Amino acid sequence: MDQIGINSNVYAGGKIFHIQTSGSLNDLMVQSEIFEAGRVILVQKKKYEGGKGKGPDDFNEFLKNYHNEIAWELELLFFMRDKIRSTSHMVSSSKIGLLFLRKGLLDEAITEFLFTIEKSPEMVEAYNNLGLTYMQRGDYKDAIDILKRATDMKPNFADLHNNLGAAYSKAKMYVEALNEYQEALKINPNYVLVHLNIGETYLQSIQNSPEANGLPPVSDRKTEVMELFQKSLVTNPDFANYRFYTFRFEKIAKYIETDAYTQAIETIDDIRNSILRPSLDETIHGFYLKFLFGGAGKDEKVLMDYRGKLEKHIEENPQYADLHNSLGLVYLIQCRNLFLKAMTQFKKAYEINPSYKSAYKNFRLVQNDGREFLNLLRAILK
Repeated sequence: MDQIGINSNVYAGGKIFHIQTSGSLNDLMVQSEIFEAGRVILVQKKKYEGGKGKGPDDFNEFLKNYHNEIAWELELLFFMRDKIRSTSHMVSSSKIGLLFLRKGLLDEAITEFLFTIEKSPEMVEAYNNLGLTYMQRGDYKDAIDILKRATDMKPNFADLHNNLGAAYSKAKMYVEALNEYQEALKINPNYVLVHLNIGETYLQSIQNSPEANGLPPVSDRKTEVMELFQKSLVTNPDFANYRFYTFRFEKIAKYIETDAYTQAIETIDDIRNSILRPSLDETIHGFYLKFLFGGAGKDEKVLMDYRGKLEKHIEENPQYADLHNSLGLVYLIQCRNLFLKAMTQFKKAYEINPSYKSAYKNFRLVQNDGREFLNLLRAILK
């Protein structure tokens, strides 16, 4: 089957976005690209499961639905942003900023993080995410400045030192980067991402500053990277037990031996991306905001779809604590919906038969006790 595609414009947040979605039944994959002012800001893909009895028409419908889903998600993102602004809920403002960042909407992300910091200057997560956004935009000095402020606020937060180190590394300030990574390791000696970043920073320094003051000779830097990654393989069971990782570490070692530093750095990035999984942020924080500001909690189909996504993610990432916490919230929300449905049915039974005392009793019990349940849910979602 030939490649097919759909194009459309979306008007959101005072901007025009162009969406192109295409795919082929032969590849069992569709891809959607979002453009802003002629620049690709995001590429998303979705696998077509197909199945027995499915044909070209079914694939066309799948592609069309995916295209519409991408457009709807973009419109909803700006809709939720406006609703959050009207409530001044800073936790949600920071989360919507993170979703903008994941969608490649860097200006919108920066606006939300700056707004959050202005209203809640103690919220260190907003400083961290603002620093990440500046880095993605290439504004390394701004990233360093904001992340230094954050480390002053919370010196025992390993993520801040790691991200500050990454910002220094991007600015080719390798000695400062390595110092920050060491601060992160003092707090969390088994921080895998820091080990990867140290290795990448050493390799970048060999490429860009082989004679840099304050750094060991090139041969020592190469040895340091090899030993560091060997230690990571031994001490991290996720690395040692999966061929995905062992194969890539073997490739890195071969690349370093042959001075193929660019290929080694690309392979490190490949490992890092498999660990970070930014799509999980969208799943977790996206539903939180859709529940509070997008009406998702009342739609049983949306709840079931989201529950299915979480359960699948947990199968793939059983040690990811945020996923388990989010799934617990979904179960609570589903309980709430069933609770409200039960109260409606008890009330209906009493209205049909006013002498039905047990139905009236059940209604009153659920009505009274239900307030506590709803208050519990509100407290958890604060």
